[in-house]
Amino acid sequence: MGKDPGPVVPKFPRADLEARSVRVLRPKTWVAPDVRLLDMDGRPAVLKDFAPLPMATRLTIGLPLIRWEVPILRRLIGLEGVPQLLYTVDRFAFVMSYIEARPLYKLPTAELPAGIFDRVLDLVDAIHARGVVHLDLRQRKNTLITSANRPAIIDFASAMHFGKDGKIFRFMKNVDRTAILKLKNRVLPGSLTEEEKEQLHAFDRMRRFWPLKRRRPNLKDRIS
Repeated sequence: MGKDPGPVVPKFPRADLEARSVRVLRPKTWVAPDVRLLDMDGRPAVLKDFAPLPMATRLTIGLPLIRWEVPILRRLIGLEGVPQLLYTVDRFAFVMSYIEARPLYKLPTAELPAGIFDRVLDLVDAIHARGVVHLDLRQRKNTLITSANRPAIIDFASAMHFGKDGKIFRFMKNVDRTAILKLKNRVLPGSLTEEEKEQLHAFDRMRRFWPLKRRRPNLKDRIS
């Protein structure tokens, strides 16, 4: 894991962004960035940009979030299946690779490749091997499957990095893994192995001591 934040990426001039813009992927709000699809010499990319927001939002939300997410993405450079940090722009924006994929949970069961959830868990483990935990995989839209039937994971805005192993890091890794197991249970009911069921039960027992308010369990998440 270590303290190395990863490779340094080049800067992209803000003045050249407009000419590269293809379309809006997610329009800005007063607290959320402008997210655009760019054409980088025939290569699709994604711009995440807080600059169009009011100054108060840029400084109190945009600046800290960019400072948080960029180092996380730098640590994941070279790992297939996650967005690749391509450029920094300035304090309020960066450019990352575009992953052409669909949310895994939206695929009909018949179209799911064999062993896809094993491969998703392998990807999660590879992310953890970089010292990074995602922490938002219960948002089903963040787990994707590409046109090549490969898993992908996006949106690292809530992710954290740990410089060394420890109890907190191991707990956070379980947060990620159990989120995928819950997704597997929902998408493919009855497919959990006995070991996976025990992992979910053990995590749920541990969460009883969680200081934050827990959500009411969804019937679709019942382990069968």
